[in-house]
Amino acid sequence: MSDEHCSVAPAQVVEVIAALKALGHTAYIAGGAVRDMVMGRPSPEDWDVATSAQPEQVMAAFDRVIPTGAAHGTVTVREGGMSIEVTTYRIDGPYADGRHPEYVRFVAGIEDDLSRRDFTINAMAFDPTTGELVDPFGGREDILGGLIRCVGDPADRFAEDKLRMVRAARFAAKLGFRPDPRLAAAARELAPQIQQVSVERVTDELTKMMRAPRPSLGLALLDEMGIAPYVLPELCALVPRWRRAPLYAMCDELPAEPAERFALLFAPIGAAGVRRALARMRASNRAGADVAAIIRGALALTATASGGPTAYSLRLMASQIGAGSLAPAVRVACAMQSCSEDERHALSELARAVLAARPALCVRDLAVDGHDVMSSTGISPGPAVRRVLSALLGEVLRDPAANTKQRLLELAREIVEAERLSPRV
Repeated sequence: MSDEHCSVAPAQVVEVIAALKALGHTAYIAGGAVRDMVMGRPSPEDWDVATSAQPEQVMAAFDRVIPTGAAHGTVTVREGGMSIEVTTYRIDGPYADGRHPEYVRFVAGIEDDLSRRDFTINAMAFDPTTGELVDPFGGREDILGGLIRCVGDPADRFAEDKLRMVRAARFAAKLGFRPDPRLAAAARELAPQIQQVSVERVTDELTKMMRAPRPSLGLALLDEMGIAPYVLPELCALVPRWRRAPLYAMCDELPAEPAERFALLFAPIGAAGVRRALARMRASNRAGADVAAIIRGALALTATASGGPTAYSLRLMASQIGAGSLAPAVRVACAMQSCSEDERHALSELARAVLAARPALCVRDLAVDGHDVMSSTGISPGPAVRRVLSALLGEVLRDPAANTKQRLLELAREIVEAERLSPRV
């Protein structure tokens, strides 16, 4: 690798590797950080070091060390404000549960350690002190060719950890790479076994996919590998594959926000359906509520009359789904309707202007409260107060200028008087 790539490594990582080498060990940056360096991508957040040193030797070499996974060869070195995971070269024993090896065995060479990795693009190592790139499986060539290829037999790699099938799709979305045909074929054979993986791990991968530049590539690969019906069963049961492809493409048009992209993806199953789907996926209640709110807003917008939404209808929508969900709902609706750039800009600007005016969107935003209403109208505590406040909010949503104490109390007295005069059923 060139000196340019060498300079990418943080000084703290270089110091850790240099210190280990000074003690007679070998040490390299390994994994995803090397992939990103080869691709010239921005510096990653996580830097992992692989070394011939045993865990106890690593702990003796540095002042601040946390034995985060010493039994499996990993310790965390704190150096210059950074946390750097340092792992002894190892190979894994059999994977009885399809995720964890029954044992790990420490080995002397970096090549053996790289042989246990999932994909060739993640099976490279780099020594920043010499510029040496260790690439025994052709990861650099696969990067140049835009290929996701397993280290060795893909069926073996997937049998070790079934989640790697979903990870392949995430890397397609993240990097824009295509899958090796052998990888896709092996995944199709093993697709039902993805059900052995915990829902939480699958959801984490799908969420990361939704943050990637092109989630459509990953979602399409899930379909190609036959995994989508197992990880997105609610969507696949309702929407045939040929109709899912346009949905996937629409996701790319949205900001890289999982809630927004999940809302578009799950829009066909509706707000209630997405709450159930995300509950199955072990997403938080908050995440389920956020996605459902965006869907409610987007579907309401797509049902708007030909004149399009007005400032009032957007205020009303924001009151119903929350101010934070309004702009995402607008973007999702525009993607669903294939709006022109001018249409998207106009609607987004209208939504922005509505929120910038900071209108009252809920009862607590009103210039009066229940005590004011009772004092002014003479009504007693109870449902009547809530009805009046709700009616006042409706008036303010129509006319934000009405949100003054004097005007609202006048309206409150009119509402109470009208109720008294209305015939009882």
